[in-house]
Amino acid sequence: MVDVVFVYLTITIVFAILLIAMGLMGGLGGVFDIHLDFGGGGLDAGGVDVGGVGHDVGTDSGQFSGSGISPLSLPILFVFGTFFGVFGTVFEVTQFLPTVAVPFAAALFSAVITVMVYYAMVYAFVKTQATSEYRLKDLVGSHGEVTVPVGPGSRGQVLVITDAAGRTLLSAVSKDSLKTGDRVQVMGVEGSSLVVEKV
Repeated sequence: MVDVVFVYLTITIVFAILLIAMGLMGGLGGVFDIHLDFGGGGLDAGGVDVGGVGHDVGTDSGQFSGSGISPLSLPILFVFGTFFGVFGTVFEVTQFLPTVAVPFAAALFSAVITVMVYYAMVYAFVKTQATSEYRLKDLVGSHGEVTVPVGPGSRGQVLVITDAAGRTLLSAVSKDSLKTGDRVQVMGVEGSSLVVEKV
């Protein structure tokens, strides 16, 4: 028979590792990020462009590097999982509660702490956004990633991470043909678009 303490300890370790990895990488390295480009008869999924220019839809809302967070985002779920394992382990080791009641008590205490963490994060994001203003020229020299292909005579889109606004999708132009996923540097501003070059 499997030791119940071992199960709770494993849950704690797995979720803590995922939470730390997400915090350090600003996400899980694109593992759970899905970007789709709908429009003009084309679909861009997973970095393979099959035509068209349209609207970029990112499904990775609520990562640490983003400008907002969902109550069901991965960081919040990882916080819940980590504390569920911690409380389960503590209640089992101390035999504070009967084994049948441990998962319910662990879930309750974890939910309370997770709600507090969620509201602390939301407060931090709102406070940051309230004072976040930037001008396009302030982005010159920063790096980004092409999300909608850019070419001579055609505008595309670039994802730039700014201190003021977090992950931001902006219109971009380039004298070279750039495909989705190319890393670029912002060289200047042309109207309301960034001028980018491949790095």
